[in-house]
Amino acid sequence: MRALIYDDDDDLSQECAEALRHRGYETRTREGRADFATLVGEFKPDLIMLDVHMPEFNGFEALLALADNPRKGEISVIMMSGARDNLLDAGASLSVAHDIRLLGTLNKPFTSGDMDQLLSGPALARP
Repeated sequence: MRALIYDDDDDLSQECAEALRHRGYETRTREGRADFATLVGEFKPDLIMLDVHMPEFNGFEALLALADNPRKGEISVIMMSGARDNLLDAGASLSVAHDIRLLGTLNKPFTSGDMDQLLSGPALARP
């Protein structure tokens, strides 16, 4: 299993990557302004942890790029944000509209237990 953590907070990305590696995932984190579609295409993740609120390329743009990916039905997404809840709600709606498998949303800060709940539960939206 592979997980891509796409967040502009490097510390949080590393914490998520470590927690996922302990759960058996091979992980990769966003580095700088790395192109999301290229990372997804090359790394072929099974799970994407996606920050909604980032400066240059936000989670909504990432979801639209994922919607065009032929593997989107094989990829689960967890959306996360330290911003307002309505951003996470909008991201969840966009996931449903584009048949993206959304496991759930996480408000920052969150615990590894919060992450475990989403990883072990049913998806909120399934293609």
